[in-house]
Amino acid sequence: MRVETVALPELIAIGILVEGTWQALPREVPAAWKRLFDTDTGADSFVEVSLAFTAGVYSELVGYLATADAAVLPGFTRVVIPPRHYLYAVHDGPLANIAQTFLTLENEARRIGLHTDFKLDIGYQPGLQEGRHELYVGLEAEPVMLA
Repeated sequence: MRVETVALPELIAIGILVEGTWQALPREVPAAWKRLFDTDTGADSFVEVSLAFTAGVYSELVGYLATADAAVLPGFTRVVIPPRHYLYAVHDGPLANIAQTFLTLENEARRIGLHTDFKLDIGYQPGLQEGRHELYVGLEAEPVMLA
């Protein structure tokens, strides 16, 4: 696996906010994906955003990348992700192994002393099919704005 440092411009993600413990996420996140894919969003680029880990609770956004003027559906949340730098790798394979690829990126970030809990996983498809995912681990602690 090749790990690179990349910069991304500002991104807008719209989706379903999921908050829970590590034990709850395996139930809550797939349920949020099902709800998202059952909603007519018109989206074709899907993302899971790991926003934060605070006091044992993870905050995740299951959603899609959108334009700045995109409407936010009822019950959905809009997240503005400022331009920032990331460690980046491509994951091709089972969804169950994405956590291991993220661990490799997180370990590299810790090694260089630039780690945050902010992560992006771009590549989900309806039905949660296996395939190519672009994984990013944030290297800067700029705030993410919920709207």
